[in-house]
Amino acid sequence: MSATKSVTYGHQGFWAYDIVLGVFLKYLIDVVEETGQAHTPFLAEAIASWRLAAIYDFGVGFEESWTPLQRQSIITFAEEACAKLASRESISTEEIAGWTFTGHERVFHRGLKEVCTAPVIELGRAMIALLRNELPEPPKGEAWFFTHTGRSTIPMNPAWNGLW
Repeated sequence: MSATKSVTYGHQGFWAYDIVLGVFLKYLIDVVEETGQAHTPFLAEAIASWRLAAIYDFGVGFEESWTPLQRQSIITFAEEACAKLASRESISTEEIAGWTFTGHERVFHRGLKEVCTAPVIELGRAMIALLRNELPEPPKGEAWFFTHTGRSTIPMNPAWNGLW
């Protein structure tokens, strides 16, 4: 199982540590479900893909086919997820191990005892920036990488440029 997963929208994207992405996706899914709109076709499809991305070696690909209103809905939900995460300093891996995404599958904790929420919020804000086409370009030859310690960069093969 890979520890890194891609997050993409159009021809832009970044990488995220799987447990950090899983925590953010849990909060994002919860926010959408709390609104009672989770059965809306585009949201039901998005939630299904987020559940898979949280536990398997799938990345998150935000749909370019979404209307501006649909994209804004996701941005609003992501902002709410960030706000909910901000009410906590950290989340124990014991709590995270209790979350289920599909059947009995759970987020792999990678040996961490807890996940601080600040880096998870930073990842959520990067997703929002990505959806707004406001994500800053990473340094040349690198890609953004969001881990349990925050944002950094990783080297990218120049041949992969534009392959998000």
